[in-house]
Amino acid sequence: MSGFTIEYWHWFALAGVLLLPEMLMPGVAFLFLAIGAFGTGILKLVWPAASLDIQLGVFAIVSIAAFAGMRGWIRQLFKVREGDKLNERGSQLVGTTITLSDAIRNGQGRVRVGDGSWNVSGPDMASGARVRVIAVDGATLKVEPAP
Repeated sequence: MSGFTIEYWHWFALAGVLLLPEMLMPGVAFLFLAIGAFGTGILKLVWPAASLDIQLGVFAIVSIAAFAGMRGWIRQLFKVREGDKLNERGSQLVGTTITLSDAIRNGQGRVRVGDGSWNVSGPDMASGARVRVIAVDGATLKVEPAP
């Protein structure tokens, strides 16, 4: 069996393949690896005799360096407001004014917020009434009539 040699374009192809899930998924999980593969492709282009051990080492070092160097920029890009927590979207609604989509009867009703629908609890009111969110209890927004 003849030996397989990794060429520079293999690394460039790997970088391209790693960018595909990066474009399809939220976050930046594969970006650093793609940068590492691209950097290793550059190394192999300028130093064709680089051994596989050196290539893998450069891949790891460039990937880690890309992560370390871009960490601050990515934090700014995906900055979460102070006090916001993942999966606590309801708490972000406290203080906002919204319109009831279903009347509140016996203390229970519904509102539409963006592309979602929420249960609400509060005093009985007609559909279309404006309410202000005063608190969140699990998946239920506690509301009062808007001023």
